[in-house]
Amino acid sequence: MEIKLKPKTFGPVFIHTDQQRTIRYGRSDDSVDQVAPPTDSPADTLLFSLGACIAISLQMQAEKNEITLDAFQVQVTSKKAEDLPNRFDCFEVLIPRSIFEDSEFAESLLRSAKSICTVSNTLNAEVTLTLI
Repeated sequence: MEIKLKPKTFGPVFIHTDQQRTIRYGRSDDSVDQVAPPTDSPADTLLFSLGACIAISLQMQAEKNEITLDAFQVQVTSKKAEDLPNRFDCFEVLIPRSIFEDSEFAESLLRSAKSICTVSNTLNAEVTLTLI
């Protein structure tokens, strides 16, 4: 007999970064002002870690291509798997399209950032990056 778990979504959490790679964290897009992620929820801590890693990786890949990104904010959500064992099934990281001028280059930059992000490479769940 297969056990089905109730669908559950975690997040969103928000990570803001500027040109100096200063990272700020928050649970709503209008209050991203904490210098450290809130630690009251292990699930949110994981989401904050993934978002920060992607943001820093994007900046690193942009710098490698001699591009300076303006300040930007990413949003991260996840969905819990509906079967056992208890785990996340997927993660979604939303990146504002406005930080890129060329959408073809943007997709390339996203792929290269994901490939160097230690956190996303560590997760077994699917991690999808989407320009919004």
